[in-house]
Amino acid sequence: METCKICNEEFNSLKGLTTHVNAKHFLNGREYYDKYLKKEGEGICSVCGNETTYRNAGTGYLKSCSVECRNNDKTIKRDYWKGKAQTKEHISKRILNTNQENKQKNWENSNMLKYGVTNPSLLDLVKDKISAANKGKIVDRDSEWQTKIIDSKRKNGTLKHSEETKLKIGSSLNKYHSTNLDRGKYISKLNNISHFCGWYNGLYFRSSLELAFLHRNKEVTYKTCENNKYKIIYEKDGKQKVYYPDYTDGEFIYEIKPNNLLKYKDNDLKISKGIEIYGDKFKVITEIAAPYLEKNEILKLIESGIVSVNEKSLKILEKYKH
Repeated sequence: METCKICNEEFNSLKGLTTHVNAKHFLNGREYYDKYLKKEGEGICSVCGNETTYRNAGTGYLKSCSVECRNNDKTIKRDYWKGKAQTKEHISKRILNTNQENKQKNWENSNMLKYGVTNPSLLDLVKDKISAANKGKIVDRDSEWQTKIIDSKRKNGTLKHSEETKLKIGSSLNKYHSTNLDRGKYISKLNNISHFCGWYNGLYFRSSLELAFLHRNKEVTYKTCENNKYKIIYEKDGKQKVYYPDYTDGEFIYEIKPNNLLKYKDNDLKISKGIEIYGDKFKVITEIAAPYLEKNEILKLIESGIVSVNEKSLKILEKYKH
């Protein structure tokens, strides 16, 4: 309740009180405040001593005369809200009471006037800063995070790409892979999720057959062929594709493939192109030349540290049949 200092009449709000004093006592809000509510020293800037602005009967006068003085006022508590999260109820109320479409349009219009784009992140300078800040960062996406993404996409209808988007993505990927043919960067981590893979004495292998080949020829020093020096370019259905053999000992080029996969998908094209380029130096190795290792042998290699694998490969090894 608010009580009039002149006639003691009570009101439910400050607005009611100020309306009363204006209509009955012929005083505006500031005149009434100055005469009955103003405190000693109020209305004077605490930093420079200039007069400050009157706000209303509830607030009175501001403590500072300008933004500069407010920033220099040591008595003001800074970062009061820092680290304090808004409640879900408060956020829900804000969303319900806000016209999001108008808010978005106003924000985009302001950005257009100020920056010439609807979103500052479209500026090359900002793009470069974001790219530099995120370079090298790897964020593991847990199952809860993935579930939230999928649920959100279902709600807004973007879980599946439209046909137009699929064509754009396909065209973009074809263009990218036609001009970026070096796959060396793709073997820097264990990213094969369907096959047993890992490192043998520091050399990456992508299957249990490749591991068998490396271990059964452990006296030979091999290097990966997954770089521009050994890339093999071939064509299929009018599209240019690139293929990399597995290993080289400096003289021969080795492609490691199970016998039943020699004609799978593009493998026959890749192999014939490899023979065309390297001739007798191109060797195709199957399980006949490099029999699979027994499961116990692989476990001993892992235990000794000669072989290093991730958790996914360990789970795959549990079902290993050889």
